[in-house]
Amino acid sequence: MAKPTNVLLDPALRAAAKRRASERGLSVSAYIRELIRADDAAARATGNDITPLIGLLDTGSEPTDIARHKHEMVQQAFSENLRARTGTE
Repeated sequence: MAKPTNVLLDPALRAAAKRRASERGLSVSAYIRELIRADDAAARATGNDITPLIGLLDTGSEPTDIARHKHEMVQQAFSENLRARTGTE
């Protein structure tokens, strides 16, 4: 069941939302829901790639830098990914 949510928009942002919703034949509420679904789908599609982690461990040998510093390296990778997605430094 859907629950109501209040969103405060300044007049310019509300006008832009109304214009874009109208262009798509949607209500402002439906347009906002569409934006949230699209953003969530994009985040899910890009946030679950474990390919860089495959093959990091080699059994039977001395611990690698990755084994010793894995927490720092994973933190760095996630931070770089976040900065790339948000455009922040």
